[in-house]
Amino acid sequence: MNWFLWPGGRLCDLLKLNNADDRQAFRLFANMIFWSLVIVLVAVVAGIVGF
Repeated sequence: MNWFLWPGGRLCDLLKLNNADDRQAFRLFANMIFWSLVIVLVAVVAGIVGF
């Protein structure tokens, strides 16, 4: 399951967010944005290809 949380954790590391509360809230937000974008891109590509 760690791979699923990787985008937000990596972004927190890049922004040097060390406070646990800030890190948790920002990681949640970043992961929601990242995986929502992935789902939308898959849906668009599937719609173009005709699945």
